[in-house]
Amino acid sequence: MNGQSGLPASAEAVYGAEQALQRAADTVEELGDVAASSLRVLDDAAMDSFYAHQDDRRAFYLESAGAHLGRLRSRSEVMTELGEDLVRHLAAASSAIEEAGRELSDTDGLEEVNHEARALRTHIDVLGEVVALAGPVAMEIRRHAVCAAECSRETDALMLLDTRVHDAGREVSRADEGVAMMRNIIESAHSRARSSAALAGSLHYAATHPSSTASPPQPGPDIAI
Repeated sequence: MNGQSGLPASAEAVYGAEQALQRAADTVEELGDVAASSLRVLDDAAMDSFYAHQDDRRAFYLESAGAHLGRLRSRSEVMTELGEDLVRHLAAASSAIEEAGRELSDTDGLEEVNHEARALRTHIDVLGEVVALAGPVAMEIRRHAVCAAECSRETDALMLLDTRVHDAGREVSRADEGVAMMRNIIESAHSRARSSAALAGSLHYAATHPSSTASPPQPGPDIAI
């Protein structure tokens, strides 16, 4: 190839990664909302479990705590689904980043953009590393959500109910911690993806308009989405 043919494909792949990371960021926000709601439900379940030990309305509080755990299980199942969505979006971003790197190798012979192409390659390499960090965190979030759902099975046995509340609370808290960590990773990755898309667009513009002095559009011209 002559170099120019790799730039549009590389720019399109970077833009695809940016879009996948935007979807991942939206999913992380949904996960944060569901995790926060789950923690509130857990507080209610723990309170009812506490009262069930000392109140003469034990049956009432056991039933109420069991209902809260049922709601927690539903929320945990939603978190599991969102975790699967997050893993899928990150995989799509990773695939697009790899494609961008491959396509960028076709620009090596293009003299007028070699310096910028090397800068873009660095951007893509760092972006790939950041996205790679997110994958295991997403898997852990999903695992904790699955465990929380398993721990929140309804029961009317007082001692078992206490154990369920404690175990479910631990798993939801860990999932919530994972979401907080993931939010920081995704924000960094998405920011890097936007800057990479802008640079890729400039490179594509420079390659297709070598004599033009006009500013290129952002993130890149003539890219089919």
